Amino acid sequence: MNYYIVTKAVFESLTSISINFAHKSQDGSKWIITTGDVLDNTLVTFNNTSELSTYSFNNHAEWTGDGDGIEEWEVEETEYLSGL
Repeated sequence: MNYYIVTKAVFESLTSISINFAHKSQDGSKWIITTGDVLDNTLVTFNNTSELSTYSFNNHAEWTGDGDGIEEWEVEETEYLSGL
């Protein structure tokens, strides 16, 4: 699995079938996604779910707005597109 932050434009160019998990930033300009695809045009690439989760907690105002981040289990076990 690959873990990325991409722009809205990149996200909208992807096919939804290739996305396992997605979460939109508070302002709607970026997406955290997991996919089996390898993407070149990303803003941030994470090595694993733990790094992605830690980033979201450290930058919670941008991603959740409630002082929390995205839990690892949410990324690993949830099969939905948050924010669509």
